[in-house]
Amino acid sequence: MEDIYWNHQGRLQREFDELIKLMPASGAADTVAGELIRAANRLAYDFYNNGMGNNTSGAVNFLRRHGAISPGVYGTIYEYTRGRVYEGHYEGDALQRSMELMIDQVVEMIVRNPQLITISNDDDIFNYQDEEEHDLYEEENEY
Repeated sequence: MEDIYWNHQGRLQREFDELIKLMPASGAADTVAGELIRAANRLAYDFYNNGMGNNTSGAVNFLRRHGAISPGVYGTIYEYTRGRVYEGHYEGDALQRSMELMIDQVVEMIVRNPQLITISNDDDIFNYQDEEEHDLYEEENEY
């Protein structure tokens, strides 16, 4: 897959690049749209840089709670957010397609509801974080 956000070639790249400006350098965003983009970016960053090695369940749960992503996208991404490491090759498998679709859906939601850009946010994606599960492969190989 080449037409992906991480390569700056996502389907809604121009809109995403504008919305990413709402995301703070650290901490929760000031607006709902900013926190939605922060959640999407956290998931994509962890996927492309860490193979989903961090607990990002709060981000995907936040997006689900706000109705920003479809149930199918949520289900595919969620199973990797609490300790299951991605062992794919970034060649367009189900998880990568879901990551790209997740960003599309978040951007589309904000574009359809521009009031989210001005609605004050009093929440944090980390408030939705589930407990991390251990990687089953690691447990099988412990001595």
